[in-house]
Amino acid sequence: MTDRPVIALTGASGYVGGIIAAALSDSASVVRLGRSGEIGWSFGEGGEALIGALAAAKTTHLIHAAWDMHASSLADQQRISVDGSRKLLDAAKAAGVRRLIFISTISAFAGARSSYGRSKLAVERMFLDAGGIVLRLGLVHGGGTGGMLGTLRDAVRKGRFVPMIGRGTAPQYPLDATTLGEAVRRAVDGTLVETDAPITLARRDPIAFRDLVLAIAAAEGRTVTPVPLPWPLLYAGLRSAEMLGVKLGVRSDSVVSFIFQNPAPDFGPMLANRIMPAAPDFAA
Repeated sequence: MTDRPVIALTGASGYVGGIIAAALSDSASVVRLGRSGEIGWSFGEGGEALIGALAAAKTTHLIHAAWDMHASSLADQQRISVDGSRKLLDAAKAAGVRRLIFISTISAFAGARSSYGRSKLAVERMFLDAGGIVLRLGLVHGGGTGGMLGTLRDAVRKGRFVPMIGRGTAPQYPLDATTLGEAVRRAVDGTLVETDAPITLARRDPIAFRDLVLAIAAAEGRTVTPVPLPWPLLYAGLRSAEMLGVKLGVRSDSVVSFIFQNPAPDFGPMLANRIMPAAPDFAA
């Protein structure tokens, strides 16, 4: 009988982290890393204290799903999320953690223009160079009411007009929570193949953002009108606010990430692992 894995998980209080923690609850001991977790941690922390805490918990796996979503510029992403991830990774290796897993995004790819995608790409390289596994997630849905779909559902319920970035043609690649959980379990138990490259997890047939909004509205029994917003004007307004120190609910970098997406995601590693995400169910 094999020992039960002990998994240090960052980002467990978030939507995706919560799905991962729930998926592993029956097969592993999950130790949450965070300000209110079993091991206190935040970006920028590392060193002997973290090494000792991970070793004391007899940590066998690290799943890094946290990210600073407030930083907008590439310099801030580098200083906070990238450098902080490096310290975390170094501590995990020093503590003898055997398997390293990074939860990335489909927005990370060679040629990405957003700071978010470029900084995620840098951390992907760290984990792959350390022999770790990288999972690039599409638009996660299910497993709760959070995430982008939860935000869109709230917008549909609150009003008839739903604003959108650009004309609403940007492709979205859905990923159901059940498939995400299964992929993470396989990453933990070592049954994923071709893990020397990121594994993109999402439906291969995307849905346009506008159609996504309309599908959610139909599932809610509502009629809504998508309202296109010219993305250059939206970006300029958000960037100006950021430069003035005004904190808004949407970052200018998110507009860049939304508009300039990966034109050809690589689903080869996902197919090699016989992972087939389910069709999205937009009902609450």
